[in-house]
Amino acid sequence: MRNLPEARLAFLSNLIRRSLREEAGTTLVLKDRWQAAEIRDAISARLNHFDKPKILVLDLAGAVLAPSVLQELVLPLAQRIQGGEYGTVRLVVSTTDSGVKDFIEYMAYVHQLPIYVCRSPLDLRHSLPAGILTETESGTLDGIFELGGHVTASQLAEVENIRPNAAKNRLVNLDRAGYLIRQQRSRREGDVYFEPRSATAWRALCQPQLTGGGNSDT
Repeated sequence: MRNLPEARLAFLSNLIRRSLREEAGTTLVLKDRWQAAEIRDAISARLNHFDKPKILVLDLAGAVLAPSVLQELVLPLAQRIQGGEYGTVRLVVSTTDSGVKDFIEYMAYVHQLPIYVCRSPLDLRHSLPAGILTETESGTLDGIFELGGHVTASQLAEVENIRPNAAKNRLVNLDRAGYLIRQQRSRREGDVYFEPRSATAWRALCQPQLTGGGNSDT
């Protein structure tokens, strides 16, 4: 397929580190929620640089964040993404801290936010959706992932042995909820729906990354 959406990886740990004027290799300790709000808004300002669909990776490795700070950093950002303020963005939070993971999953559940959680920003294919999904929705996402990460309604209908309209409704609802990326095509071809965890594999790690500077360093 030639017209794949550009799924860009955005590593934000460097932006956080530079905002705190910390050197690489040091542990980030952030307790001030107002400072977290400034960092979040700096992230938001940079999201408007890209006009194509993108995967935003919030890498929290090496950071110690108070719960109020974590909430201030992630919750408004996720809500703005869900509201479409930055275009088509899908959010992944990367952390090896089980407590942080649980907190992110709790926020995603309570506020019904489409957030993915993973242990490494370099292994997004193994990230898991943290928001509210029915068994059918979860199974549909996994099925699309197994099919290579992209599917049309007719293809899903054939695989799931369901009516095309039912398949389309599943895909449209998951896209609206923020768990798929939709590429519009002609009515004859049918729209294509991409599963974000697979999107990162299309471009490997070669897309420009969103950091604190103009380079694509991590």
